[in-house]
Amino acid sequence: MKLRILVVDDAAFVRDLVKKAVRDTYPGCELHEAIDGRKAITLLNQREINLVLCDWEMPEVSGIEVLQWMRADERYKKTPFMMITSRGDRDHVMKAVEAGVSDYIGKPFTRENFVAKMAKVVAKHHGVKPGQGAPGPSAHANQSADVLTARPASPPQADLGGASVLVAGKAAGNETPEKSTPEPARGKAKPKAKGVASIRFGSGGTAKVVLKDINLQELIGVFRREGALPALLEPVVLDIVDQDSGDVARINGYVRMMQAQEPHPDAETIQILIRYVDDDQDKLDVLSRFIAKVR
Repeated sequence: MKLRILVVDDAAFVRDLVKKAVRDTYPGCELHEAIDGRKAITLLNQREINLVLCDWEMPEVSGIEVLQWMRADERYKKTPFMMITSRGDRDHVMKAVEAGVSDYIGKPFTRENFVAKMAKVVAKHHGVKPGQGAPGPSAHANQSADVLTARPASPPQADLGGASVLVAGKAAGNETPEKSTPEPARGKAKPKAKGVASIRFGSGGTAKVVLKDINLQELIGVFRREGALPALLEPVVLDIVDQDSGDVARINGYVRMMQAQEPHPDAETIQILIRYVDDDQDKLDVLSRFIAKVR
């Protein structure tokens, strides 16, 4: 059968990562995308979809609301639905299970884990194995999906494992650091810390980062190395907490740059630059309040 797969996420960077993994796994599939839950429901009404890969936290209509809508519609009562979310706490997992989710994966994640879960869902519900059961790609196979190209105004394209990448047409290893994050001049006082944030890396590690600077596009900070370092362009989730309200912004991003703070290969203190890829206004509001307090 020809798989018709819908990818739903408000972050274009995450959609592109997921789309590339889907295309590589099922090269003959018909791939569609939506930037929020409302557009996903509109698309589900327009054409038959037989696999949904959907983010939970989106503006207006959330992923759980899309799932509930599908399970209330006779056409989609049994259609496999895989939830992709930065929230992995027990209450959210149980809520998704009760709503009828087929599987669940937390952000950030590795390409291997994502593909393994997706392939398991597809094999169970449709009997299709990776690379099998679909015609080869044609000139019109993916009309509704954006082609993955390096665009100057967009985040760099990479696979979920952060392996071979291009940044605005240059190899990642040759990238020149941006003017917005210059190294402090020698002899000048080091900038004071501006708070602490938690980062979860796609490869499975975590770090408490002492912030040196933060704005609505990126943050720069330092953390103590406790094992393998994340890869350049590796997906991350940044957990920012508004201490007054208790609100948490789980912001999707990627590792833009890293630099050892000691002059030897086993340096323990690492400076890191995280670039955000989220457009969720609720998350950005929490981030704005956090920035106002620490700057």
